[in-house]
Amino acid sequence: MRSGTFGPRQVDALQELASIGCGQAITALGKLCGRRLEMDVPEAWVGAETGAIASFLGALGRDVLAVGVKLEGRLAGDLLLALPEGDAEALAEILGFPVDRSAPAGWAGMAESALLESGNIVGSAFVSAVAALVHEKLLLSVPRLARGSGKACIEELVAHAGSVALATRFSCGAEGTGPGLEGLILVMPDPGGIAALVGHLLAEHGD
Repeated sequence: MRSGTFGPRQVDALQELASIGCGQAITALGKLCGRRLEMDVPEAWVGAETGAIASFLGALGRDVLAVGVKLEGRLAGDLLLALPEGDAEALAEILGFPVDRSAPAGWAGMAESALLESGNIVGSAFVSAVAALVHEKLLLSVPRLARGSGKACIEELVAHAGSVALATRFSCGAEGTGPGLEGLILVMPDPGGIAALVGHLLAEHGD
């Protein structure tokens, strides 16, 4: 995607930020569900249109479940833990709270709480890693859940139409009778704030 006002050094810094933050988040999720999760190389997009980000999220499938948290402080924006609905059901089952398919709203109750807590843990691990990197305290909102297409989830959970996005896919194979998982972490920071943060990181590294 277009690099906009970000040069190659700034994009590299964004990818480093995604690698550290999302790596910590995926490790935390793996510990929660007792699985070793494999992480793809993080992607950093600058100049991304909202529709392109929604299409990327939609590549998980027609039915997506996403847990969103607001990032507050030096790194303001939104973070989503997104999974195909079948994989979200598998995660809830691994955590000991299978979806009740007989219930009118299958994601009510403990299954929904398990997914919300997963999103909270992922978000907390991400902001902790970034906070250690920038030596500042970062805050996190209460998690919210959305279901539907990638576009619908972004419209419901993301307050701004930023032009910067960080994305990392993760997956693990089936183990014994346990199901496999795949999903992604998508971070959409406020463009002005992330530009200042990247500048701060580059200055610290003497770039």
